Amino acid sequence: MIRSNISGIFYKDFDLSFRKHPVTKKLIIKKNDEAVKQALKNLILTNLFERPFRPLFGSDITKTLFENYDPITESNLETYIRTAIENYEPRVIVSDINIFADPDGNELSINILFRTKNATNSSELIVTVDRIR
Repeated sequence: MIRSNISGIFYKDFDLSFRKHPVTKKLIIKKNDEAVKQALKNLILTNLFERPFRPLFGSDITKTLFENYDPITESNLETYIRTAIENYEPRVIVSDINIFADPDGNELSINILFRTKNATNSSELIVTVDRIR
């Protein structure tokens, strides 16, 4: 959800953990960078064809956990992530994407440096993806 006021645009979304605020008993709301980080994480962890009626939504990076890891795989991962963000997250300007792999543990750590279009400071999102089977 996007709201605006005199000083600019604010982004808000509910927390996907569905925790309640201890005092008000309402769902906790994430705002600005935290809301965008949550949306980015969901976008990156979504596989292609996972969402009905939006088959191209997502980055499909989990399929690379089963491939031999090399510089080409790393380049493909970065391309998948950048393409997904450019296509489905218009609030974000990506500065850098760093991928750290642990091929023996079948784990990827993805570090995305970005800024939202309504902010001047940068934010960082770290997502870890590992094989569970």
